[in-house]
Amino acid sequence: MARKYDLVICGYYGFDNLGDELICLALIEMALEAGLKKDRICVLSSDPRKTKSRFGVASVNRWNILEVLNALRQSRSFLLGGGGLFQDSTSLRSCLYYWGVVLLAQVAGVVPWAFGQSVGPLNSKAARILARDALRRCRVRFVRDEASKKLLASLGLDSKIAPDPVFYLKFDKFDKEVFKKTLVFNVRPTRDDKGMSKLLVQNVELFAKMHEYDLRAICMSEEDLLELKSLESFVKFDDVVVPKDLKDAILAFEGAVAAVGMRLHFCILALMNQIPVIAVPYDPKVRSFALRWNIPLWEGEGDLDRKITGIRKTKPEEIASARKTLQEAFFLALRTTLGDEKFCSASLN
Repeated sequence: MARKYDLVICGYYGFDNLGDELICLALIEMALEAGLKKDRICVLSSDPRKTKSRFGVASVNRWNILEVLNALRQSRSFLLGGGGLFQDSTSLRSCLYYWGVVLLAQVAGVVPWAFGQSVGPLNSKAARILARDALRRCRVRFVRDEASKKLLASLGLDSKIAPDPVFYLKFDKFDKEVFKKTLVFNVRPTRDDKGMSKLLVQNVELFAKMHEYDLRAICMSEEDLLELKSLESFVKFDDVVVPKDLKDAILAFEGAVAAVGMRLHFCILALMNQIPVIAVPYDPKVRSFALRWNIPLWEGEGDLDRKITGIRKTKPEEIASARKTLQEAFFLALRTTLGDEKFCSASLN
């Protein structure tokens, strides 16, 4: 029976988290470049109307089991599409949800695969069981860091490494040359009762004053904004932006002399904009990314001024190489999953 879709993509989409929305955009763009058509792609989303409008593809409500099952029955493959889907740092719910959808996909006769994953932390036995069972069912497994590869190996699963999907996106240059005098930063909620966020804000404010830089907060989601507002008793902020898409994100970094942040995709965006960045590793995936790209880490101690002064800029050819590696990995994974030589071959030449 002919199926309506080649690809149903599942991730943390429709929640207005910029990093995850950019992952979704990148996966769709890679699929289109590989030869798929827009009307052959469907995304599971918490806000399907917004997702359909934003990306121009079909979308169904991720919480409606009948809608999800119907979409899966009409698809040839099911992609666990990037992000830290299997982790229990806050609760077991994420592992339960994505495990359940993988099982539903197999019931519907769909081939599951995984790409752009960060796996872990998996602190509980239940989380390890769920993650292993879901990911072992995937025909292809690509993770985005060495730590995830080692964790999967400990669960008896092989995997390959490719850069974060966001590296596929192309960043336009700023419209005009801007005098760089702004320090940009990002905070996000953590489980340490705002200790790290408060400390980071105090240090970036001090650094900005010392060097007479403007200070701009970039919130990657509404929860980042709420975290920032909860700190206003310590510091007052004049320039706060909440970018909603790639264009907003590019503008948010305009005029930045350096960046310090907690969110993984804040660090990736700074890197791709060739802005010196310091990462605050609230999560293993941020630490792994920083180590891979030789990005300095700040963990609440030490001289932030000295770290920022010594940062090297990432070269354009390094980013171009990461993009090429990512593209080749995605095309290989898609071709392996669908078993169609017609996809990807022209794009890889």
